[in-house]
Amino acid sequence: MNKNALNPRLKKIAELVPKNKCTADIGTDHAYIPIVLVSQGTASRAIASDIKKGPLMRADENIRHNGLSDKIETRLGAGLKTIAADEAEVIIIAGMGGILIADILEDSRKVTDSAKLLILQPMTAVPELREYLSDNGYEISAEYLEAEDEKLYNIIVAKSGGTTQYTQKEIYLGKGLEQTSPLLFERYKDAVLTKINKRIEGLKKSVQSESKAELEELVCLLRLLS
Repeated sequence: MNKNALNPRLKKIAELVPKNKCTADIGTDHAYIPIVLVSQGTASRAIASDIKKGPLMRADENIRHNGLSDKIETRLGAGLKTIAADEAEVIIIAGMGGILIADILEDSRKVTDSAKLLILQPMTAVPELREYLSDNGYEISAEYLEAEDEKLYNIIVAKSGGTTQYTQKEIYLGKGLEQTSPLLFERYKDAVLTKINKRIEGLKKSVQSESKAELEELVCLLRLLS
């Protein structure tokens, strides 16, 4: 199996992984990324971890089919609880909500502190994940966008032991995405603005006093981002 067999989202993640001794893929599902990374020699070995037995059984089957059972180990468990400190040089957490990713990182700081690189692909709550990383000692080296089936996905490359300062605008629109993903950035910005506009329209219909405060904040945010 080579990286061209991956969908665009997973292919981009695989391309961002540097050569390493061990990669841990959290929420691995079919173990496609570990299989590609080990097959092409990017990772000497890999850990494919998932919280559900069904996906892990499929991962085991795919690993055996590719003849990599001696180099890729599957583990059943939640988040990074299946990984020991200093075990994985690169940690991938993809396909989960941003708040869940932040919770997983926070619950296993010894593991994330010992890793050389984190590659995070949140499906939702991207601003919240950026805020968590910025506030909790993570250095974000780069952000990327990838398109797949008319959807856009954020990919954040980070490591523990540093800081990243975000402006309010960057919390929502990312830092450096215009340079790393120039062909997709305007489309991403439009999607962020559309989401905020929809929330504003919903709040305008509310009679609750607390909604008015949120409405004012969102209107100011919309002006800042536009």
